[in-house]
Amino acid sequence: MAELLSTLSLYVHSAGWAGAGVFVVIFVTATMLFFPASLLTALAGWLFGITGGTLIALLGGVASSLLAFALGKSSLFPLATRMATRSRYLKSGLSLTRQNSIVLVLLLRLSSVVPFAPLNYGLGASGMSFRKYLAATVPGLIPGTFIYAGAGAAVSDVNTLIQGGFSPMEFMHNTSVLTGGAGAITGLLLLYLLQRSIRKKRGSE
Repeated sequence: MAELLSTLSLYVHSAGWAGAGVFVVIFVTATMLFFPASLLTALAGWLFGITGGTLIALLGGVASSLLAFALGKSSLFPLATRMATRSRYLKSGLSLTRQNSIVLVLLLRLSSVVPFAPLNYGLGASGMSFRKYLAATVPGLIPGTFIYAGAGAAVSDVNTLIQGGFSPMEFMHNTSVLTGGAGAITGLLLLYLLQRSIRKKRGSE
C-alpha cells in the first residue's frame, strides 16, 4: 500500500495542478472504502501546499461525505452501514442527533472522535436530513483539513509522510492563533449545546 501511494503521489506531483482532479477522485474513492482521510489530507498538503492542499482535500472530503451519506441513507451499502453502527461512540452520537443534529454533528467533525467514513455512513443511516448534514459537515471539516494539510506540507519526503511521519500537533503548536480560535469556537458550541439541552429539559418538566 505504501509503495502504491508513493507511486501515485509522484505521478500526481509531476502532473502539477492537472493532477488535482486525479487526486480528488482518489481521495473520494479511498475514503469511501475506509482508507484514513487524515493521511490523504496530509498527502494533499505535501502535494499542493497548505492552501492548495486544504482546498483540494476539503473538496474531496465534502464529496466523499455526501456520497457516503447518500449511500447510508438509501441503504445501498448495508455492509458499510452495519460496520459504522458498531462503534459505541457513533451509536451514542446518532441517538443524540435526533434532537440537536447540526450542533452535535459539527462537534463530532471537530473532535474527530469517530473515524471519517463510519461517521458519514452512520449519519446517512440515522435519518438525519441532507440539509442539516451539509450545514454541519462543511464547516466541521475545515479546521481538521487545514491542520492535516499543514502538517503534510511541513514534511519534505513523501515516503516519510506515508509512513505516518507527520505531526498535526506540532503544526497546531506552531500556529497557536489558529489553535486558540478553534478552541474558542469549540467551547462556544459546547456552551450552546449545554444551554439548549437545559432549556429542553426545563421545558419538558
